[in-house]
Amino acid sequence: MKKLPALASLAVGILLLSGCSQASTLAACGQVAAEAVQVAGVMESVSSPTPEAAQAALTEVRAVAERIRAIDGPEEFATLRDAWTTSINAFATEGEKAIAGDVSGMDAASTELRTATDAMVAYCTP
Repeated sequence: MKKLPALASLAVGILLLSGCSQASTLAACGQVAAEAVQVAGVMESVSSPTPEAAQAALTEVRAVAERIRAIDGPEEFATLRDAWTTSINAFATEGEKAIAGDVSGMDAASTELRTATDAMVAYCTP
């Protein structure tokens, strides 16, 4: 009979921990939604007819990557977040090359960025 209160305490502890994990996931995902919209907008802006506008879009997407990097969450979230920011940086690098005339890596970088963005959004969509 003495084990019953201990088991009940353990169960409450597990529920509290899982609730904290879910709460941190919800908070992190709330921040991600706005950043995903920014990333999508920047992807379209890079194809701007003027190099200045394209460069401004790349500067913005790098700022978005820094904001995303600062979002904390559970381990799976952090893994997806890191993959997403890596793909954002690769896209920005290829975008700068494209502005200079070398568009050879833009398709691959765009695809990688879309895939990483979709994975992050899918994780955060209930």
